[in-house]
Amino acid sequence: KIKHYTNSLQETVKYWFYLHTPSFSPYSDETKEWLQKINRLRMGAFAPLLMAVMSKDSEKDFLPLLKTIERFIFLLFSVTQRRSNTANSVIYGYANKYYWKKEDISLEKIIAKINYLIDGEYENDAGEYIYDGWTDLHRFSGHIDELMNKYNGFYDWNGLRYFLYEYELFLQQQAKGDQKVTWQEFNKRKKEETIEHIYPQTPSDVYWRDQFKGSKGKEKKRLTHSLGNLVLLSRSKNSELQNFDFHYKKKHKKDDGSQTGFFNGSYSEIEVANEEDWNPSIILKQGMKMLDFMEERWNISFEDWELNKQDVLGLSFLDVLVQT
Repeated sequence: KIKHYTNSLQETVKYWFYLHTPSFSPYSDETKEWLQKINRLRMGAFAPLLMAVMSKDSEKDFLPLLKTIERFIFLLFSVTQRRSNTANSVIYGYANKYYWKKEDISLEKIIAKINYLIDGEYENDAGEYIYDGWTDLHRFSGHIDELMNKYNGFYDWNGLRYFLYEYELFLQQQAKGDQKVTWQEFNKRKKEETIEHIYPQTPSDVYWRDQFKGSKGKEKKRLTHSLGNLVLLSRSKNSELQNFDFHYKKKHKKDDGSQTGFFNGSYSEIEVANEEDWNPSIILKQGMKMLDFMEERWNISFEDWELNKQDVLGLSFLDVLVQT
């Protein structure tokens, strides 16, 4: 028994290593990237299952599982705000059954079961679609509303850093350009150095007073910390931008004569720099665009949950503000 145990350790340790250090694995760039995404989110109870599958299946076969696991972790823990041990015993059970072949359970069945845990979607006898999975977008909306009322809105959302980085990768893909920001560099910096409030937290410049003159105190706070007002910076320049007007943030000269600003930063910054001005309606437009990306990227629908995306952004008051 001891020999069998040590042999199994010898066989599986390399997959544990590949799992936690994907860049040293023999897998394709796509597989490495999905392994890295799971590491960024923290894989938790999925580690034994992944190790079991990687030791028994080809890369082509287990890549769909990586994508499913990434979706599970983000939607349940970052969006729905479930407890970190949600479904742990179920997932550990899948790993045990699959590795030791205690049941006739295929990789396809495991992926289907995890998807059911996420969505729980089925059609009842009356032809109605029922959702009884762990994902609950109402919990997300309520969580953001609480953060808006008590703290700093989306800026304090625990999924913000990962979401903004995924949005940056999406824009990079659209531009078909080279990578401007690595996760290692982005993740090691303090939040205030790498995530910028475009409309600043202390808007002392006359430009901001003019652009936001129709808004009240609580509304200004919500606008400041709404998703569309936050941008991933390619390098630490938050203190450099500070509370200056939008045109200065987009482009200005440094002491050495070189130009800097959003215009030559991350793909997310460049997207912002394409706007002529920055005001409440632009923050709403940008936030809606980012939630559209969330829906597409993680295959969810706020409409299916009867949620208005403007409300989710914490900007339900903007109809009145824009007309003012």
